[in-house]
Amino acid sequence: MRVAIPADKARKISERATQFCRQDLQGKGWTSARSLEAYSGEGLVGIRTTARYLMYQEKGIGPFLMKWVEGRTLPLGCKMGDGPHFRHAGQGTVGTPGYVDIPHQGKVWKAQRWRHPGIKPGKFMESAIRKACQEAQSDLRADVMAALRGEYHGS
Repeated sequence: MRVAIPADKARKISERATQFCRQDLQGKGWTSARSLEAYSGEGLVGIRTTARYLMYQEKGIGPFLMKWVEGRTLPLGCKMGDGPHFRHAGQGTVGTPGYVDIPHQGKVWKAQRWRHPGIKPGKFMESAIRKACQEAQSDLRADVMAALRGEYHGS
């Protein structure tokens, strides 16, 4: 038999998960940690964000052709710190094979030009929730045992 976590316990676990997630994001140097908030209810533990792009970082995205760049000149960031480097995406070049000029690498052959490689799932929210649930597991077990003995009166 499954029993939903009481709302007050779920709130505490969600707040702890949000704290773990904020620490993780701040450790990465991300300023978006402020957009996280605890999300809970009876039987529900979670984190929500007002920054939509964080969900793309959390879940990841698949590769795609950047059709919107056609005919535009774009600034490319540079890990060496001497950017931005500007590149022009000519009409009809998106998705076609050809050489691309990559900063500090030179001309490189690509099967598809202007193809975004995608983003691997970060799963920072998921791991924070999992960590908070594991941390609360012994307390939850004790509460269940107290309830079975008729001793539990909430937190």
